[in-house]
Amino acid sequence: MTSHEVAKLLREHHFAQRVEYARRRAAQSYEPWPSSGPAGPGHDSGASLWNLLHLGSLAPSSLDSALTGQLADLGLTDRHSGPGKWELTAFRGVLAARDRAERPGTGTVYIGEDSLRFVDTILDALPTGRALDVGCGSGITSCALARTCDDVTAVDLQEECLEATRLSGALNGVGERIRTWHGDFFRDFTADTPLNCICANLPYVPVPPDLGYSAAGNGGPDGLDLNRRLLRDARHLLDPDEGMLVMRFQSLGDSSGPMLLREIGEFAKATGHDVSVVADGRTVPEVRAALTALHAQRHNPALSPDAVLAVIDAHQSRFEQPSYFACSLVSRSGGTGRVTFTDLSGGVGMDAGLAAGRAPAGAAGTAEQLYRGRAADLPDGFWELGGPPDVAAPLTALPELVRAIGDAPRDGITGRALTETVFADRFAADATRARALYVTTELMLNCLADAGLARVQEAG
Repeated sequence: MTSHEVAKLLREHHFAQRVEYARRRAAQSYEPWPSSGPAGPGHDSGASLWNLLHLGSLAPSSLDSALTGQLADLGLTDRHSGPGKWELTAFRGVLAARDRAERPGTGTVYIGEDSLRFVDTILDALPTGRALDVGCGSGITSCALARTCDDVTAVDLQEECLEATRLSGALNGVGERIRTWHGDFFRDFTADTPLNCICANLPYVPVPPDLGYSAAGNGGPDGLDLNRRLLRDARHLLDPDEGMLVMRFQSLGDSSGPMLLREIGEFAKATGHDVSVVADGRTVPEVRAALTALHAQRHNPALSPDAVLAVIDAHQSRFEQPSYFACSLVSRSGGTGRVTFTDLSGGVGMDAGLAAGRAPAGAAGTAEQLYRGRAADLPDGFWELGGPPDVAAPLTALPELVRAIGDAPRDGITGRALTETVFADRFAADATRARALYVTTELMLNCLADAGLARVQEAG
């Protein structure tokens, strides 16, 4: 069975639609690997493909051995009709493959919430012509580019990622428009002619210099090293008349925005590009530290989990930035060098002093309804750190949260203190993963404020 025939089989059995159905069923807009139950009948070939290729298990009525033998040629199953080297997901109809790991987050090929949001940005930007995907990973962004671009060069340091990209391209029917390039983009890549689009979702994790960490996530001490280099190098690679830069990045920052805005401004002035930056997610740095600690533990076996977290906390605190932003960037040539920053992530932060508001009748129900709707769109990385219990926790503790805000001292109680008080048992049990509650409690606090049950206490 050729990749073309496998792609046809996946289309006929609505594999991508099954993934999207499971995502809607879980009410999580950007969950890369939804698993909220069987997406469709449990005894047909489509359900068997879903169970095998996405969930890594077999349906009660599994695929026949001849079919799985053919899928095995592509590494989608093993020779015993079980899960193969690759597992598949989909977003907006784009299929993507990653290597199947024994434990989540330990594979070479990465697909996260930020990957899916980046696909949104690329498809909406409508790039054309010759494109470059820097750090292609699973190939999901290369395949999104290939929908509107004539030629896509997918670059990565990891051969495993290039293999995944080639498979993703073949399964999406765009493999002929994608060619892979193995090597260090910043050191060795050159372009014969100017590019129409450069696309990148580069490592952005702030990592202490002396801490072991995967190169696939390490963005240097402040997390911005590779993105700074890309902004410098892109100036010389993009077509000056018809050039576009599309990025997904994360950055420490403050009320004025992410730290990377300064370098983005320099890029805009040097190229005459008009740049649009949108922050669609924001959380406290402690959440980023917890995520970093989870991934750093296996690289630092001599340190306890608490010690790893303490090292990262101390490192991040040196930057004195109260927020951690997740952003998309679209930059187009032919402008005036203007940078527009739009913060869609604002609201009541974890450091604001909260006091009781003047709540109308039914305010608690309103807050609960708002929360259930907004919890479908949590910041990038949440599902690596937290899970459904962390989403449900602020709903269960709603009366206690409201009561604690009402009992707060005159200068109010911060969201950080409120979270650590109400969920003290969770923080005592697992200080790292409990930080997911900063995300969901902050979300609930914004819902309480909008419903009139809480207000920001004015200073003094």
